[in-house]
Amino acid sequence: MIALTLMIAALGVGVAMWIASPLAKGAASPMHRLVAFGVMAGLAVGALGIYLVGGQPGLEGRPYAETEARLAAIPPDELTGEEQEERLRAIVRREPGNPEALAMLGRFLAFDGRHLEAIAMLERSVRVQEDARVLSDLGQALVNLNEGTVTPEAERAFAASMELDTTLPEPAFFLGAAAYDAGDREAALDYWAGIVGRLPSDDPFRQAIAVRAADLLSRPAGGPQTMDAGAMDPDESPDAMVARMVAGLEAGLEADPDDLTRWMVLARVRAVLDDREGARAAVAEARARAGGDAGIGAILNALERAGGLGPEAEGETE
Repeated sequence: MIALTLMIAALGVGVAMWIASPLAKGAASPMHRLVAFGVMAGLAVGALGIYLVGGQPGLEGRPYAETEARLAAIPPDELTGEEQEERLRAIVRREPGNPEALAMLGRFLAFDGRHLEAIAMLERSVRVQEDARVLSDLGQALVNLNEGTVTPEAERAFAASMELDTTLPEPAFFLGAAAYDAGDREAALDYWAGIVGRLPSDDPFRQAIAVRAADLLSRPAGGPQTMDAGAMDPDESPDAMVARMVAGLEAGLEADPDDLTRWMVLARVRAVLDDREGARAAVAEARARAGGDAGIGAILNALERAGGLGPEAEGETE
């Protein structure tokens, strides 16, 4: 088989040189080109015939089959990273329509930082079969690819994931982050409080999301509570500026007392000013207006702990 292949290759080189010789002197005649084409066509047909007889194209390559069998026999936790990847790729090659295999390879690639490849595999998986977890993983891969930004494509993946399963923490967290970045704190609170309220009390994601939500939603800047830069006086003292901000928050709450995020900002600002009683009163007002919502209650508990505002600082209570 190898000898015949070499013979065909050598003949092909000779033909190529024969074709090139008249070209060096000038344009080849139509007859010369036709003969050359006929010879090359004959070589191609001959090579194909030899391969079909001796190559057995339907037979799996032995070196690869042996490698695949060897990797399949090793426990997964004993494989190196490269071997794990090769084992997953072998499954995908063998079963290109297996959504679980595609998702597993996508997660492996995402963990390895190869986000574009991961996204391609995860998208292939959800095209075969929509799955909430895989859609969530796809959204996170898109976020990582874009250095933490929740892009519209990521939002669509997270929203589709939530439609299939409202108990997953990641889609709600990232959709809340997107709403917060867009300046919609009320929508962010809805997403974050919703998932915190749905998660079991011992789920680590519950506390992590509550703490993050309390921190972001109580910040004076970056949302509806941002002060108008055009109205700032460069000669104004810091104390006067803070007092004006507090007055603005209180005026806003008089106009819309159900704005829970504004109560949270007021509580944080008062805590920074060492007005503990005022801060506690703001949290209490927000809690009363939340109507016993478990998710909002957990976020307010996290805010109280962060500011050292009450006995709940030592442990969350509902």
